[in-house]
Amino acid sequence: MAFQNPAQNFAEQRLNFGDLVSLSPHSTYLMRSAGDYPDAGILKGSLLAVDRALTPRHNHIIVAQVGDELVLRRLILHPRPALQELGEERNQVVLEEFAELPVWGVVAYAVTDLAGIGFNGH
Repeated sequence: MAFQNPAQNFAEQRLNFGDLVSLSPHSTYLMRSAGDYPDAGILKGSLLAVDRALTPRHNHIIVAQVGDELVLRRLILHPRPALQELGEERNQVVLEEFAELPVWGVVAYAVTDLAGIGFNGH
């Protein structure tokens, strides 16, 4: 005679990051943060899901193309378009009002390694 498993009704499904978020596989890139920006929820080494298809809005954290470099900035659209640094100083560079925004992509998610073990053990 077999006994029923008492935890049978409490079996949990494994979580899949792809099922939790809605990002396009054709326009989403994963990047690592090179800096610490705790006020933005991003720490050095955080894994950033950057979606190039999202429409950037006021206060979004973006990857901006500044010269030949890709950098993290906060997009300010009001009262005038500007790129704000994420560090403590939060310096702003005002953009030309009708110029094309230097947005490479919008940071949709940041995943941070809080235990310090690295992603995939690295």
